[in-house]
Amino acid sequence: MSQWLVSRLARHTHELFRLAAPVAVSRAGVLMLTTVDIAMLGRYSAESVGYYTLGTSPFIILLVVGIGLMQGVLVATAHHRGAERWSETGQVWRRGLPYAFVIGAIGFALTTQGAPYFALTGQSSALIEASASVTFWQGAGLIPMMLYITTAFFLEGIGRPAPVWVAIWTANVINLPLNWWLIYGGFGVDALGADGAAIATTIARVFMAAALLAYVWRLRDRDALGVRLRPDPGWLKGGRGDRRYGYAAGLSLGFETGAFGVMALFAGWLGPQALAVYGVANALLAMLFMIALGLATATGVRVGVAHGRGDGPDRALAGWTGFGWCMVAMGLFGLILNLIPGEVASLYTDEPFLAVAAVPTIMLVGWLLVADGGQVVLANALRAAADPWVPTAIAFFSYFVVMIPTGWWLGVHLERGPEGLFEGILIASFVNVTILGARWAWRSVQGVRAA
Repeated sequence: MSQWLVSRLARHTHELFRLAAPVAVSRAGVLMLTTVDIAMLGRYSAESVGYYTLGTSPFIILLVVGIGLMQGVLVATAHHRGAERWSETGQVWRRGLPYAFVIGAIGFALTTQGAPYFALTGQSSALIEASASVTFWQGAGLIPMMLYITTAFFLEGIGRPAPVWVAIWTANVINLPLNWWLIYGGFGVDALGADGAAIATTIARVFMAAALLAYVWRLRDRDALGVRLRPDPGWLKGGRGDRRYGYAAGLSLGFETGAFGVMALFAGWLGPQALAVYGVANALLAMLFMIALGLATATGVRVGVAHGRGDGPDRALAGWTGFGWCMVAMGLFGLILNLIPGEVASLYTDEPFLAVAAVPTIMLVGWLLVADGGQVVLANALRAAADPWVPTAIAFFSYFVVMIPTGWWLGVHLERGPEGLFEGILIASFVNVTILGARWAWRSVQGVRAA
């Protein structure tokens, strides 16, 4: 092994974990809001977990699509950082903010149509009204979430992720007592159940967006970063190149989360208890997936920096380093879930039926983490290497062509319930990571000029 390879591998590993750790913590914090909601609702009633799971599914689709659309902020910031064009990084952020507001506003408008959406997808009348109300209150938090994500991507792109996780975990501290108050009632407020959880989380999201925006605006080196400079050209024209990366990422993540949303609808067809089991397993998967997402974000930054300075071999090494460490981390968590699934289920609910019924699905989540974690790292590496559309096409094939029909066949047609749904997700995720791995292997031997 050459001295260059050893030196660069050590450097990438160090930088990967230096950025990935706080990013994973911040992403976990975003999801912890929902996880705490589900855990506290699990002690209120299993039905409320079902309402919350179904009602949140359209919001999650819109949120993740929005995050993907804003991915260009992270990629463009990393490229400017690699080329040492520091004043351009703040301009990327300024152009991203109006775009984020528009995305959030459109998303909120769509969440006001929860009842027609659930009726159109064949949900029972008992689920529609309660779930649609949750969708509305979650949607009210989309604008602050988009502003928060844009600002977080900017800070992570310039290598300063710590304020991001501080903001989100402070929001979690705020969310906890609000949940107690609004879910269970008290101090003159009736128990609101699933609605209360959604309202509390939206209030917390407003706080974390405001805190992070204020932090960036008052940065000590804001002038060097161009934070307060008015973008010229403006966000609509000047941000075209940045948005180009986001279109592909938004569509790709939309395929994935849209397919998961369809799985939630399938779970709704199977009844409230199956929906609750699906909600617990999906919340667990999403929480641990945040660690992989942290590694993926850090990998994208490292790949983007190498791409920005035109270093093809280092770009390839950055991508494989991130993928390798993700396999190690997700493999360890998968092993834990298969060894103590019952204990993990008990963290989400104290209802005996729900805790026992969730065990087989939680064990499948352990295997799923490896494939799902690997695919998000490779997809981020490809986008940072100026290869945005191939991961999108692969995502469409994996999730819409493979996952949805396979999940329906196993979960609904063969009546395997939530376990069958997650078996379909597992198969699709392994297809996805295999094809993406082949694509990254091909890109690794191409020069930067081939991007």
